[in-house]
Amino acid sequence: MTRESIEDAPSEKPSGLSKSQAAAKRLGLKSEDGTTSFDRQSLLAGVGGWLGIIESIAPSLAFMVSFSLTKDIVVAVAIAGSLAIGFILLQLVKHKPVTNAIAGAVGIAISAYLPLREGGQPADYFVQGFFTNAIYLVVLGISVLVRWPIIGLLVGLLNGSGSKWRKDKPLLRRFSIVTALWMGLFGGRLAVQLPLYFAGQTEALGIARIAMGVPLYAFCIWMSWLLLKGVLTARR
Repeated sequence: MTRESIEDAPSEKPSGLSKSQAAAKRLGLKSEDGTTSFDRQSLLAGVGGWLGIIESIAPSLAFMVSFSLTKDIVVAVAIAGSLAIGFILLQLVKHKPVTNAIAGAVGIAISAYLPLREGGQPADYFVQGFFTNAIYLVVLGISVLVRWPIIGLLVGLLNGSGSKWRKDKPLLRRFSIVTALWMGLFGGRLAVQLPLYFAGQTEALGIARIAMGVPLYAFCIWMSWLLLKGVLTARR
């Protein structure tokens, strides 16, 4: 899991990291010299750092506040879009992968087009998030059903065990439970936010999106660590 999943979904492997370090970062952990640990710094890195937190919250917050004050969807989209574009330019300045910038630009275009199109409504600004949450909910669910839970795959990369954990039924069950925890995050967002969308409660939807972003994402990282601590800290 990465910064994109704070609000919607995961993205690419962090550049310059080994597979185990990348897996650790997705889980909000620190992996050094074969030792896995969890602390405030690793949790912060797992949610994208302070910049990642601001980047995930600012556009939605700007859209919600500006629309509440002006009731002008064009103004709200313009302000939120400008902020999002500013973060993309900052990524390029910091030499982040160009693919990230392209994906971000496409996301901005979709978020702007939906509410501004003929017949669009302000709450359509948040529609893109529904699809990404639904996709990850389905992918995680399928991984559990076919007995290849995503969390198990990440842990396998992290400790170098590959898929050996699949032969250990209690371990397979534990990885399935933790994967289901993440399913609860994505499913919970949909369960709360979709009714607000269909009711046209744009401001409430914006508040729910922000509240169910960073806080719940960080909570899932912490719970994953508690449930997997014994596995992750075992000698290998």
